[in-house]
Amino acid sequence: MLIAVSIGNTRTNIGYLDEQGRVLSVMAQATTRHADEYSGLAKQLAPLARVVCASVVPQATEALKQALLPRAMEVLTVRDDLGLTFATVNYAELGPDLYVNALASQWLWGQDSLNVDLGTGSTFCVIKSGVYCGTAIVPGMELSFAALTRRAALLSEVPLKKPPRVINVTTVECLQAGIYYGYLELVRGMIRRVQEEQGRLRVVLTGGIGAFLQDGLRDVVDVYEPHLSLTGIWVAATRALGRVPWGIHSQW
Repeated sequence: MLIAVSIGNTRTNIGYLDEQGRVLSVMAQATTRHADEYSGLAKQLAPLARVVCASVVPQATEALKQALLPRAMEVLTVRDDLGLTFATVNYAELGPDLYVNALASQWLWGQDSLNVDLGTGSTFCVIKSGVYCGTAIVPGMELSFAALTRRAALLSEVPLKKPPRVINVTTVECLQAGIYYGYLELVRGMIRRVQEEQGRLRVVLTGGIGAFLQDGLRDVVDVYEPHLSLTGIWVAATRALGRVPWGIHSQW
């Protein structure tokens, strides 16, 4: 049993994975930089299981470490000896989230991949023949929406929602339509442009906003995998101990 922890800018996701890398259960909470706010989560974790973390928020990593004391938490770093190489990419600059996503997509499917992770930021990552080729990053959907409503005096915060029409008459629906359909087309356009540049790739969608947009992206996405990062943490953690085959080891 492994407890995989993925700390993102907005959410901290925790998954229990078995020895075959299957995700058994998942829980989540808002990412925080305060140990006491992780204390409830820490108390829920199985006491004897190994805890391995991939994080893009160093302060949150330290907060969770403190909340777990005296229990240890392993923190993954990007490395080039676990089945993924980097060619001209400086892997020291690569986020651990993108690294574990790449490990997971290679382990699960073993094909050239375009990983589309839609969260606080949206990332488009290309992996070919086990080589991490590069990334494009754009502001996330929620971040873009929040920036618009904060900076426009006459616009109040409204919830993200898919309206039935593109053109609407109320301010709330106009905002919702613009951000939903506009961001949908941004993602579709980025996928198209990446494949025009890089060739045909298996498109893997993940991230919280990925769940929100997946219905509108079915014709350009091959698979939606909500637990891609948790699976990648398992791959890195167990492969580092020599327990995972280097070739394809698909769960499904």
